[in-house]
Amino acid sequence: MRKFLILTLTLTSIISLQSRADTILINGTPVNHLYVDSEGRLYLTPGPGRKPVEIKIPSRSSGTTVVSKDKKIKIGGEAYLHYDADLKNPSHNNAFRITRNYVELRGYFNDRDYFRTTLDVHQAKAKNGDRAGDLNGSYVARIKHAYVYFHNVFPHTGVEIGLAHRPWHDWEEHHGWLHRDVEETLIENKEGAGLENSADLGVSFKGKYSIASWQFGIFNGEGYHGEENSEHFGKSLEGRLSLNLFEDFTLSGHTAHIFDLKGQDMDRHIYQVHAVYNNPYFLVAAQYIWDRDDYYNKNDVDQKGYSFNADLKLKPFTGYSVGILGRYDHWDPNDDKSNDERDHFVYGAWWDYSKHVRFTVVDDRLIDDAGEDKNTLMAVTKVKW
Repeated sequence: MRKFLILTLTLTSIISLQSRADTILINGTPVNHLYVDSEGRLYLTPGPGRKPVEIKIPSRSSGTTVVSKDKKIKIGGEAYLHYDADLKNPSHNNAFRITRNYVELRGYFNDRDYFRTTLDVHQAKAKNGDRAGDLNGSYVARIKHAYVYFHNVFPHTGVEIGLAHRPWHDWEEHHGWLHRDVEETLIENKEGAGLENSADLGVSFKGKYSIASWQFGIFNGEGYHGEENSEHFGKSLEGRLSLNLFEDFTLSGHTAHIFDLKGQDMDRHIYQVHAVYNNPYFLVAAQYIWDRDDYYNKNDVDQKGYSFNADLKLKPFTGYSVGILGRYDHWDPNDDKSNDERDHFVYGAWWDYSKHVRFTVVDDRLIDDAGEDKNTLMAVTKVKW
């Protein structure tokens, strides 16, 4: 009983050891003795019916290790391990692949401010007929994130400075499309819109208050694996606003204005609206994207498309964290051209083996008016540690 009372006290009080004496401090007050009555109540002073409780503190010379609970360094990671089989190609190509292998390191200055570095795996491949040398086919590491975060620069708003998150991608991957291990979001997927990627060098402000969350920033515009190559302003202004209008339902708007994109003599203007309804039984999300590429020396190009995705969560019915997923994308890369539109289907099932591991099997199918149809069976293991 006494051991239980002492354990309870240590969990509910602020206890520390003085640097030169074995004295317990409770809320800053030195305590050398404790007393307990017949009903188990603890007291700091003696009294009728109170018995002393023995307190023992191990000597520092006994070799007892004192471990700080302050989290100064945090290390984690995430990996997507694939087995993909091409069902469309007559040769039925198939391969094991790694599509993501993050290693994340955070160094904290205090409880909320930190510097983050994230390394990502990328398979080096020859491009545009060039040879990638000895690295062709090798998995090599590159920096995905490298930024410092301050949590309260403005009211309810923090800031990332460096190779930071862009406003849209991370939000959708945590609220609308929860299967980045299978496929990228519409705005990033090259078989969909392929308009921008998820991280870039710049300054990004993000915050939350009441029913609203937001993120906006200024970036180079080329993305985390693109080189800044503009001749004038050449930056990207981007922002997102999300409103949790009622329980489980969120409406979002996103825009990005990328000037002198990758030295291609054009400015890109993206407008996006997104809605998601997510409860313990199912998730349904829909979005529409419109983009205008203003070229300096040729005709402008308008692009547009939409996407729907859904998850049926079977845990309330089966007791197991399993579900069925489906997604449909439609994208038109040029309003002025015919027979260039793409339809993309993803459907399958997932199972959370544990809080660290998810298994997913899907059929990923692309129907392209240009005749470049694809059909891939994917077996994916997602590992988060």
